[in-house]
Amino acid sequence: MNKKDFTSLDYPLFEAMRKKAPQAARRWLLGDRLFQVGLLLTIMFLPLVFFVYTQWGSGLFLIGMGVGLACSLGLLAAGVYYKRESYKLAIKAGIDVTSL
Repeated sequence: MNKKDFTSLDYPLFEAMRKKAPQAARRWLLGDRLFQVGLLLTIMFLPLVFFVYTQWGSGLFLIGMGVGLACSLGLLAAGVYYKRESYKLAIKAGIDVTSL
């Protein structure tokens, strides 16, 4: 497998940002990593919350799973925020973010 198999769909935009707007590229990279980790954790925690609730009812473990789910959603939202901010910086630097 090559490197392209593991990257985001807007990776070519990141390459353009690295050349013209390094600060935008750093925010893009941070946003991309936060989004990917948040998505993975959300996918893991969502079924766990329902499993814990149906098997053990409400309790401390369910609260822990709920907190984990909330944190993973926070990471997901932070990733979206940083990617959006990187797009704004790229537009200011003259990069066309609509063409990939």
